Amino acid sequence: MSIAKLTSTIASAIQTADSSYFNEDYTKQAKAVLAAIDKAGFVLLPKEYPAETWTKAADAMKTGRVKPEEHVKNVYEVVLKVAGAK
Repeated sequence: MSIAKLTSTIASAIQTADSSYFNEDYTKQAKAVLAAIDKAGFVLLPKEYPAETWTKAADAMKTGRVKPEEHVKNVYEVVLKVAGAK
């Protein structure tokens, strides 16, 4: 999905969540945006993690000989899982 499509998806979620002109419910809008992001196949993650996150990820990693692309995919999937995003 492109950034333009994701932007449109988020805008639509906000519009659908709260169509009032006064007393907007920003929490409702935020929840709708997060649900739309998830439905589109994206996840929000912090830019930095505490050291113990990396230790947990390292402990969960596959060991042995693996193809580089499998290793990168495994790192990505394990970090998502440890971060609670998967």
